[in-house]
Amino acid sequence: MEILLARLSALGSELVDAFVDSTTTRDLSDSARRIIEGPVHLDSTTDVAELRMELGKAAAAINRAPKASGEGNRTKRIRLIVAVPGFGPSESALLASVLSRPSKVLDASPSAVDGFLRELIGTPIPTVSGTRTNTILSVGTDHVLVATSRNPTGQPVPIADVIAALERLKRDGIIDVNVESLGYRSAFVGTVLLQVPGARIVGATPSRITISESSDAGPGHPATRPAPEVEPGPFQGALDRPVTARQRREQHRLRAALLRGRDEARCALCGETYPARFLWASHIKKRAAATEAEARDLPRIAMLACIFGCDALFEDGYVSVEDGAVIGTAAVADASAIGRRISQIRGRAVDEYTTSEIYFAWHREHVFRR
Repeated sequence: MEILLARLSALGSELVDAFVDSTTTRDLSDSARRIIEGPVHLDSTTDVAELRMELGKAAAAINRAPKASGEGNRTKRIRLIVAVPGFGPSESALLASVLSRPSKVLDASPSAVDGFLRELIGTPIPTVSGTRTNTILSVGTDHVLVATSRNPTGQPVPIADVIAALERLKRDGIIDVNVESLGYRSAFVGTVLLQVPGARIVGATPSRITISESSDAGPGHPATRPAPEVEPGPFQGALDRPVTARQRREQHRLRAALLRGRDEARCALCGETYPARFLWASHIKKRAAATEAEARDLPRIAMLACIFGCDALFEDGYVSVEDGAVIGTAAVADASAIGRRISQIRGRAVDEYTTSEIYFAWHREHVFRR
């Protein structure tokens, strides 16, 4: 009950009425089983524990023998009648879903959000309205650079705005996509929220985003809109087909182009030679950000990187290549596991730099963690 009252309070609800709803009281009139005297407004200042005690105490007194001893049963079944801003009478099922959500749905920590945003770099993401797209160009320490049709060179958006929105969505289970709730860059923040697994749009004015435990939408509501992660085939035909980004649909053929028939090859970053199965075809410039011509510019736009850390470090921006050598981020401590791995390859010469310099420059500007 306390969890339910806390979530109703977070939504600014009104407790319109409350009744004991046990089997032995259902034949009583509403007035005989009512446990509040009038509407109770719930908000962030509500003492939820105290309210729960008051409701339990009032419930224990309902239908009790006049001379009964003790406190009575404070755990009787209670029915609450509530009015919740943004939810109409026909949306009771949606409200129930929001209120019954798991207490931890999202990881809104700065490190998790940073990684989440980096996964979206270069991918045109439809806004909540579906009429435009936003594209993350780069992710910095405090801001993310976002391009739109009106501003293709990008505008900075504070990462703190995204974190705040995720924390609110985690707390309340639903959030309005408007300036009042998300700030002046609400269109972009809403776009990011919609990429969260299980996120879906409900309502129209304003649109709202909620989190569903299942990827399937409830009756009468649209299904979750999938993030438009795009990984193309490398040479012929239509390049863009939506798939999971990490799977990289053309991986087999791209690796074949880079391996050139060899059973083993050298990792471009650490320089170690591995059997082919331990080497990954890594795009230097993210495929989603590449033009049609760049996507076909093999092998210059890609390189072989080993699965023993080099591919992941490059993909997530912990290392890059500048002036022909590996450089490492200063964003992690040298003594950390990532820091130690970076130190092992920092300064190592990268032969691929000469032919792929323009793509490494893109990676340093848009992905590398300075």
